[in-house]
Amino acid sequence: MRRALAIALLAAAALGLTGCASETVWRPVVENRDATDAPFDVTGRLSVNFDGKGQMAGFDWRHQPGRDELDVKTPLGSTVARLVRDVSGVELTSDGKTYRAPDVDTLTEERLGFPLPMANLAWWVRGRAAPGAAAETLPDGTLVQDGWRIRFTRDADQPSPYPKRIDLSRERLTLRLVMQQWR
Repeated sequence: MRRALAIALLAAAALGLTGCASETVWRPVVENRDATDAPFDVTGRLSVNFDGKGQMAGFDWRHQPGRDELDVKTPLGSTVARLVRDVSGVELTSDGKTYRAPDVDTLTEERLGFPLPMANLAWWVRGRAAPGAAAETLPDGTLVQDGWRIRFTRDADQPSPYPKRIDLSRERLTLRLVMQQWR
C-alpha cells in the first residue's frame, strides 16, 4: 500500500525511462504574457527517484483550469491511485483509503515529507514556465523555477506543440515524465 501511495503522490507533482533515439532540447517558453491555462488530456509514463529509491508507473492526466484528475497505473495498466484536485482541495484515493488536504503540496508534505509542484507541473508539462513565479532559462535550455531544474526534450523527427519528455530535479528528488499521447 505504501508503495502505491508513494507512486501516486510522486506522480502528482508527475529514472530509467528511455526516450526516442533522435531527441533535441526543447527551449521552454518563459515569457507568459498571454498565459491562459488551457485544458489538456495526456497519457504517459513516469519515474520517480527519491533518496536513491525509484518507482515507475503510467499515468492518465486530465487538466482543466481549476481541476486536475490524475490516474496512476501499473505497467500493465491497472489504476492503483487516483488524485483529484479542484478549488476545494485535493483528494487521493489508493488501496481503498482516501486522503484529503487543501492542496497537493500539503498532502505530499504530510504523506512523504516533501511537497510536489502539481500547479506548476501543469505548465511545465507543456514546455512553459509557470506564470507568477520568477524563472530563468540556462544556456543548455534548462528551466529553473521555484527551486526545480526542468529539462525538456522533444522528438527531433516528430513535430509537436509540447515536449515529449521532461526531467525535473530538486534536492534528493528527480522525476521523469514521458508523454505518449496528447488528446
